[in-house]
Amino acid sequence: MERKREGHEAASYKTYIFTWMALVLLAAATIAVAELHMGAASIVVALLIASLKAALILYFFMHLRYEKWFFKLAFLLPILVFMFSIGFTFLDVLYR
Repeated sequence: MERKREGHEAASYKTYIFTWMALVLLAAATIAVAELHMGAASIVVALLIASLKAALILYFFMHLRYEKWFFKLAFLLPILVFMFSIGFTFLDVLYR
């Protein structure tokens, strides 16, 4: 008796290799930004690169790309709320 398999197709090795190469290049970009000594801008750029690396890992390695929109939203909504709360906390600095 054959069992039905629910889920999705596994990604190809090519996809995983390109994702890994992108992560390696982004890691090199993070190191390059740290060596440039751009002041406060280097922190912002490093955080953007780290966010991009996290998005690649979530999308490809944790198979978020195969999920329905509801699960993507349920994953991203707490992250967005956290980012806005941190952003509004830093707005306090403007009024000191």
